[in-house]
Amino acid sequence: MALTFEKLMKYDLVNDLEAQIQDPNNSDKSFQLFFDLWNAYQQIRTEDQFIRECPAYPGSTDKILRGELISSVGATLAIEGTKLTEEEIEESFQKADVNKELEKKEQEAQNSRSAYDYIIRLAEEHKDGFVYKEEHIKNIHKYITNNIDYIGNTPGQYRDINPIFGEPPKRSLCKTKAEVETAISKLICWLNTEKKGAFIVDNMIVNAIMAHYYLTEIHPFGDGNGRMARAVEALVLYVNRINTYCFWSLANFWSANRSEYIVHLGNMRVTCDPSELLIWGMDGYLKEVRRIKDLVLKKAKQLMLMDYVQWLLRNKKYQRPTEKINQRIVGILALLTQRGKMPLDKFLSSPELIALYHKRTAPTRYKDFEKMAILDLIRISKEDDTIEPNYQLLEHLEYKI
Repeated sequence: MALTFEKLMKYDLVNDLEAQIQDPNNSDKSFQLFFDLWNAYQQIRTEDQFIRECPAYPGSTDKILRGELISSVGATLAIEGTKLTEEEIEESFQKADVNKELEKKEQEAQNSRSAYDYIIRLAEEHKDGFVYKEEHIKNIHKYITNNIDYIGNTPGQYRDINPIFGEPPKRSLCKTKAEVETAISKLICWLNTEKKGAFIVDNMIVNAIMAHYYLTEIHPFGDGNGRMARAVEALVLYVNRINTYCFWSLANFWSANRSEYIVHLGNMRVTCDPSELLIWGMDGYLKEVRRIKDLVLKKAKQLMLMDYVQWLLRNKKYQRPTEKINQRIVGILALLTQRGKMPLDKFLSSPELIALYHKRTAPTRYKDFEKMAILDLIRISKEDDTIEPNYQLLEHLEYKI
């Protein structure tokens, strides 16, 4: 059954899926669907709990936050065809911060940043309970399309025409401005209604993905609808305290799998069956939360390795001559953990390393690097001539106490 305006207005696609799961006449398919969704959700909760319990580190967590914001902005723009590198996005942020004139693509990046900042402010202002309002959707759209002259678009105002959009090209099921207003009103009601179900309807990740989908079908504005829908999806996640270690959105996953993303959205209109999109989206959420976990673990490993190096330095009087390290080695490891894996010649020629060996001979540097290799503090690859900290050392460390 294809989606119609009347069916869209019921906002019951997930309820239909819930009923399908519980239907005893459809047991095999129902069980597999339930298992896939439940398994993904439980894994997400486990990974998310780990991230929640990790402390924030000045000088590192802020970099993760900044990096994820830039990544989310770049991803949501890339889906629409605007390609910007992370360096270009960072530069556009810096220009905007000092009120420099921005090119169109730079303005789009800054606008997405402003929309995400608005979402964070909303969540912070309503910690005791969030109520979705129509103005939230309009304001997000204002931020996204601010200072850009899109044909047929007025920031924060619903469209008067029904433009062609998407791949393959289609029109919204809401043909008039009045139908858009009705659809948004009912969507807000759906978002604010407490959802109860045995399996999936109370899953806020499911609700975020569905809010995103419903807004793509309503297509309420003249332009910027995809970015707006993905931002509202992020809003649902954020106000429900799901992605609060650092702000990020599913836009990274949608962008990395753009072709599948478009196919899944298109199939929903044809089948009214959200199961494939939800299972795929939940798997994407799991991939994203694991990616964030890896970033957190990376910083933890950096801190633990440097803690071990400092321990070696403090206890060098108890060490054998081949194990005694000096302050230069501490400085080298601090620099290397910041840089990560890199070409050895580039590292050796870096100004910071050269400064460490001011008035020191080349044999002194050689002995320091040899000692780090003996202690397994670094890994130097002969295959690609690179150097990196040896975090595997942490897996079998034995402190002598």
